[in-house]
Amino acid sequence: VFGLRYFDAMPYADMSQVLGTSEGALKSSYHHAAKKIEEILLSH
Repeated sequence: VFGLRYFDAMPYADMSQVLGTSEGALKSSYHHAAKKIEEILLSH
């Protein structure tokens, strides 16, 4: 999800159709991934 959104700039609506999940679930997954990446970068 992070790769599709960040690197490919794919809209959540398109990801939802491709992955077969809701836009809300995708937004949540993206948010959690971004937070984890931020934590890793700030800790090093």
